[in-house]
Amino acid sequence: MSGIAPREPKREQCWVINNEVVDPPPRAAPSNEELTARHHDFIHDLDAKGLLVGAGPFLDDSGNRFGTGMIIFRAATRDEAETIANREPYIAHGVRRLKLVPWKRIAGQLGGI
Repeated sequence: MSGIAPREPKREQCWVINNEVVDPPPRAAPSNEELTARHHDFIHDLDAKGLLVGAGPFLDDSGNRFGTGMIIFRAATRDEAETIANREPYIAHGVRRLKLVPWKRIAGQLGGI
């Protein structure tokens, strides 16, 4: 044995936005192109604030997109997480239905990915 104690993993409260498409979408919703641009701005804003853990679309085995995707972000409480998640443009405009799931990160290095 080396005498070095194992490091305690950093436990970090995170939340997963795993949403589903509302069909048909609300008539008053912005265009898909506009929502996509706003969605990307939302993701970049989370990243700039140090809240983003990861985000991306779901893919099938052939690499084609299917469904929506997932966003993992940091928030201390459910209330804080709901406030953040409900600002996501697809959700805010009723085009997607929010499914918010708590997730505790206990392993993995996120820096330098």
